[in-house]
Amino acid sequence: MSRRSFICCILFLTSICGWALGIPSWVKHLPHPGNESYYYRVTKAEGKTYEEAYTKAFSIAILESQWKLGVKVSKQDDAKTIEESLKQDLTLKSSTMNLPMNKVCEYEQASPNGGIILYCLWQVASYGNVKAEFENYLDCE
Repeated sequence: MSRRSFICCILFLTSICGWALGIPSWVKHLPHPGNESYYYRVTKAEGKTYEEAYTKAFSIAILESQWKLGVKVSKQDDAKTIEESLKQDLTLKSSTMNLPMNKVCEYEQASPNGGIILYCLWQVASYGNVKAEFENYLDCE
């Protein structure tokens, strides 16, 4: 192996290790909830701007949570839910279900395609139409 190839390999591995070390632990290992009224979910989204990535991450959290509860979601319902939810402090509201959600952490990094990649950690009620007892989560590092 030439010296140039060796140096390129070292630089590549160093950048990969540095990237992996910078990601908070909650991205790979979900925290344990303090009670059974909620669970944690991580979403990852990419966008040209923070706002675009955040809307996608929020949409993913809503859809995955609804699917977990067995709620059927159409694209039209999804767009309406996101719009209403952003206005109502991250609470999912529809005609048949209220699903409280709370964003507790976020981590962003530059995307190789330009823009950003955003990871969000959410507390999500375990069941629809209940009051979740969210607890403070302070370990976002």
